[in-house]
Amino acid sequence: MTTRRTLLAFAGTAPLWLAGCATPAAAAESPLGWAGIGPTTGGAGARPEHVFDVHDRAGLDAALRLGDTPKIIRVHRFINLCPGSADDYRDPAFDADAFDRAFDPATWGRDDPRGPLEEARKRSARRQAAMAQVHLPSNTTLVGAAPGAGFERGGFMLERVANIVIRDLRFADAYDHFPEWQPRDNGHGEWNSEYDNVSLRNAERVWVDHCHFDDGNRPDKLEPVRLGQRVQHHDGLLDITNGSDLVTVSWCRFQAHDKTMLIGSGDGKTSDEGKLRVTLHHNHFHGCKERTPRVRYGRVHVVANLFSADRAEDFGYSLGLGMHSRLVAEHNRWELPDSVTADQLIRRLKGSGLVDRDSRLNGHPVDLLAAWQAAHPGELLAADVGWRPDASYNAVALRPADLDHLADQIRAGAGPRRA
Repeated sequence: MTTRRTLLAFAGTAPLWLAGCATPAAAAESPLGWAGIGPTTGGAGARPEHVFDVHDRAGLDAALRLGDTPKIIRVHRFINLCPGSADDYRDPAFDADAFDRAFDPATWGRDDPRGPLEEARKRSARRQAAMAQVHLPSNTTLVGAAPGAGFERGGFMLERVANIVIRDLRFADAYDHFPEWQPRDNGHGEWNSEYDNVSLRNAERVWVDHCHFDDGNRPDKLEPVRLGQRVQHHDGLLDITNGSDLVTVSWCRFQAHDKTMLIGSGDGKTSDEGKLRVTLHHNHFHGCKERTPRVRYGRVHVVANLFSADRAEDFGYSLGLGMHSRLVAEHNRWELPDSVTADQLIRRLKGSGLVDRDSRLNGHPVDLLAAWQAAHPGELLAADVGWRPDASYNAVALRPADLDHLADQIRAGAGPRRA
């Protein structure tokens, strides 16, 4: 790890109405949407000795030891956060086959696992978490500085922190070797893993821009079935929960995942009310089955995004309307197999309203509310969610000028700019 002696400015970001066009380095560098009213500056203003060039995990750890002091971390390689296999973290008392025999519902029933095997699983999980989970401190900019830069086999936790910028990076395969068996989930039991590629918990003023998120070469659909359910080793790609606030996610690509983005915690987390203000703009969700996003409580602006899938079985829904969600959707584009109908683009999950403007499915205008209500007669969704983006920030700047070519612009521009 070496320390830079000069502070480098970021390459410029194109104004949204010039999406995909190159701009000079003098272009404005601040997020649009909710994170823009923070302000959200990350490590801007860092002293020259607090700008780090990182090539491996040791260099990353050294930079993070600076704590909340403003810093810029420039990543040059694709860094494995959690090398090795499950055996490297497994507690000697944990045996997966013995676990399955002990907690088979036919033998154990539907009570939560307990006893020596479950305790050994938890110890194994803690050993892996100590390596796989990276805690990012406040006042940090984490940015890719070379093609392919990013992190695999672990995840970043932003917990009780503020003022963070993450840009131009790939995050892949946050793989949990020791997922938890929850026998009462969904009435039949489920495996639940711990790690998101990036997780925000009680974090505020966060901008995630031009990043790529996926499961690497170990998707959960290839995992075996245990205890009657396919094992899940990945959680979310980017989750925003536990009262996080003032967040913008822009120009990112999310690929081939199931439960992609959760905004809000449980239905009973009433302390989230008034927080979870999130803007998603110009992101590409490809082959993402659901939760793009699923929202509880938050005032969430989903504007000018592209949702696509090659196969109908890779798509479940896009916009999840959860408890007290206040979601405004504008200028979004869906490119999906013909068998997917407009009513499937949203799912009501105890939510009561949605604002929808200028949605298009396979090039054709669709009214999401009308389509959903036609498929669910007698159930109503309000067309007013109690807030307007243009009353909160400069929403005009988020409206693309060339709406007819928006999908092409997102496809060309989303993801790391140094890929």
